[in-house]
Amino acid sequence: MPATIFLFPNLVLSPEQTKRLGKAVAPASLREFLADCDSFRCTDVFANPALSGFTASQWLWMLLSQRDTLAPTAPYTWKGLGGPKVDQEFWSLNGYRFEDGRLESSSDTFDIDDECDLRDLFSPLARRFNFDVQVLDGRFFFVRKQAWNTICVPWEAQRGKLKTPADGENASQWEELHQEIESALASSELNRRRNQEGKPRLDGFWISGGGFDEQLLPYTQIRCLLSDDPYAKGVAEAAGISKNYIVSPKKGWPDCPEGDRLCVMTDFEDPRVKEDSELWTKTWDQTIEKLRTYMEGCVGFEKYHPRLVACSGMRVSIVERTKEPAKGFSLFRKKYDHAADWLSAGNL
Repeated sequence: MPATIFLFPNLVLSPEQTKRLGKAVAPASLREFLADCDSFRCTDVFANPALSGFTASQWLWMLLSQRDTLAPTAPYTWKGLGGPKVDQEFWSLNGYRFEDGRLESSSDTFDIDDECDLRDLFSPLARRFNFDVQVLDGRFFFVRKQAWNTICVPWEAQRGKLKTPADGENASQWEELHQEIESALASSELNRRRNQEGKPRLDGFWISGGGFDEQLLPYTQIRCLLSDDPYAKGVAEAAGISKNYIVSPKKGWPDCPEGDRLCVMTDFEDPRVKEDSELWTKTWDQTIEKLRTYMEGCVGFEKYHPRLVACSGMRVSIVERTKEPAKGFSLFRKKYDHAADWLSAGNL
């Protein structure tokens, strides 16, 4: 029986959030939707706390690529944005500012004015380290033909934390390039103009996600993806999902072959949703309506069962229906109540 997989980044609740939400933790709409789900499990994706926050992207990579290596996000983000095939190693650049020593996001995409200034700033620095600068849809990348032997924390895990040192043969170059960019930004006119325009300042750029774009074999058994995220789209295409079957969630399921389906749900990416019990309940009511619509849209020769994957911290929490509910009156069917456990995942 094929699965309809729903991935929820940033959904698992912390102990503080669970306490704050109180009785609203497991809304009635969610409990009802999960009542036939007979399987629940939690899995640690990482052991290193430095990687906390990257779980959803890593789980997606492991699912589609069938590999357990650290996900190289940069080349697949480029691919998902529609960038041409380039036989070079890609690294993503994410703008940050310092807040009490922690790196907070300033911007990942830039308008034409910022883009021109940043090209002028990056180009001489990149050449010193044998990089070229590539820009697509306002996003910056460093590319080079030879692999840069550096192991660093992905931006999703680094954001909001103290700076994490890199490792690997070229780690000192990585550190030096970051320092050079920070120094260049500190004395640039770019931040003065951004301040006048009400934009966040740029103290530096986090360079991470390095890797080459390659075809991921064997091909995934998942037949389609609903997502607007460039990285997810790029990995899905590299894993063998046809471009025709990689579409926005707003369009609903494409007319694709039988097999598992995957949808990335962004309803809980805003952290404010988990801080307000009324907003939390309202969001779940709306989300359940979407889930029911997606399940009703799974039309084929076989029946589809739901698999909901919640991610946060270093863990994924999975609840699903692995068998058809017994026939008969619903009053006498066995019901399950995994909602609270699924959302807490052991309170990471």
